[in-house]
Amino acid sequence: MQPSPTDLLPHLLYRVEDEQARFATWRMAEGHEALAIFTTAETAAAYRDELSGSSGWITHQPPRQQFVDILAACRNTGILYAALDPVGGRAKTVFDIPRVLAAALSSR
Repeated sequence: MQPSPTDLLPHLLYRVEDEQARFATWRMAEGHEALAIFTTAETAAAYRDELSGSSGWITHQPPRQQFVDILAACRNTGILYAALDPVGGRAKTVFDIPRVLAAALSSR
């Protein structure tokens, strides 16, 4: 069984656009957009360096409940996947956000 991203305390990249946080995403081969999540701040920095227009991105490691809230906000905007460490064009693992949220709710 693979770990859920809510079992991790991942790092995220974000920047403020129009007074709202915009999180870094990764385009999957199938064309889906996925929230980019990272196991370390160093991996997040490596991904930031790969982004075009990499200035302004901030690394953040949210507490568990804030991360669950971010996943819910992603789902509500149509982002249904989270990609772990998508550096160099490949992600270690891709998580299904609705399934992760269901697991997080059942573990309360």
